[in-house]
Amino acid sequence: MTITNGNETTTMSPTAIATALFDRLEQAWNLADGAAFGAAFTEDCDFVDIRGSHHQGAPSVAHGHQAILDSIYAGSVIRYRVGSARLIAPGCVLAAATATLDAPGGPTPGINHSQATAVVTEQDGGWAIAAFHNTLIQNAGR
Repeated sequence: MTITNGNETTTMSPTAIATALFDRLEQAWNLADGAAFGAAFTEDCDFVDIRGSHHQGAPSVAHGHQAILDSIYAGSVIRYRVGSARLIAPGCVLAAATATLDAPGGPTPGINHSQATAVVTEQDGGWAIAAFHNTLIQNAGR
């Protein structure tokens, strides 16, 4: 995809776009920075967490993540790996990624795995997540 930002034009594949966003999420989580986590989302995003709760809007995602990063997932480390990404419409990428979470405590201590699906949209010369659905993989690797 060609992206023009001011006088600069770059070409990124759907996989590169998705990887860049999941890298942002990973960095924000590992820094326990809920605001930075929420900044990867559109203002009107939809986020379904691993328990099936539906959160709407980037501020809600940021606030909710800061709350869990300060409590049940304090000190945890996450790694995301994009498995697939494809253009589904102009300016719209569908991506699937796995997450590996190492949680020292909380409701799911130890190594946990989840599968996430994200709808990524182009806006204002950049990319943001408009929809995110995260599903815990039960008994993964056990």
